[in-house]
Amino acid sequence: MDLATVNDAKDVVKTPSRLVPFLISFAIYGLAGITVPLMLLFAGGWFLPKTIDKGPHLSTVPALVIDLALLGLFGLQHSGMSRPAFKAFITRWVPPALERSVYILAVSAVMWLIFLAWQPIPAVLWDANGVVGTALDAGFWIGFVLVYAATLLLNHFHLLGISQAYRQYVIRVPDATSDRLQVAGPYRLVRHPLMTGLLVSFWCASTFTVGHLVWALGLTGYILLGTYFEERDLIARFGASYRAYAAEVPAFFPSVRSIFGRTTQ
Repeated sequence: MDLATVNDAKDVVKTPSRLVPFLISFAIYGLAGITVPLMLLFAGGWFLPKTIDKGPHLSTVPALVIDLALLGLFGLQHSGMSRPAFKAFITRWVPPALERSVYILAVSAVMWLIFLAWQPIPAVLWDANGVVGTALDAGFWIGFVLVYAATLLLNHFHLLGISQAYRQYVIRVPDATSDRLQVAGPYRLVRHPLMTGLLVSFWCASTFTVGHLVWALGLTGYILLGTYFEERDLIARFGASYRAYAAEVPAFFPSVRSIFGRTTQ
């Protein structure tokens, strides 16, 4: 992001109509900064007192009903709030510069509901030890890192809404979204590295339960559907350039061609 001058900072502090919305956006950014790693650790079953595999739970059938309802709510919130019609509706009530922050707040709220209400279904499907178990656990952490690497390449601050508020309320310049097709870094290997990181982290676990399977299948389905609509938007936006890129680079997992070939620039 462009840096604010000393005068910009002084003006913002003295002007509540600029300071308050920026602080709201900053607080939501901070909430997301806590929620995203917690979501990955929750899904991976690492460190937390309650995860998809650990914690008090009901019997299998009511647990499954609750978990499916939570995943459905997650998909509905993500899909519904991503639609242009909803964005047009929400900006009747909040400034356009805060629309993304509202979306991120809703995402975080749904994730915290999932953290609290998720019902583990602890029946074990596999429990890998030795080299296989270590490889699966390492895969989770590779996915974890890839999620963050991808968000940085996607413009981390814009993705989480704070860039829009910063530009509107602090430095007073129009929001600048990139119109350049991103093909650098991991985008040379896959078209959706953020989704790749999530998929890897969801499926790689040395101990894999029925509850974990419900989580992984539900979110994998949402990722596939969401990516389908995103690709349609990218084709509409970039046209032949994106079609050529998509023909050469796989969506989620590298191929020999994407590793050793050349991507469209």
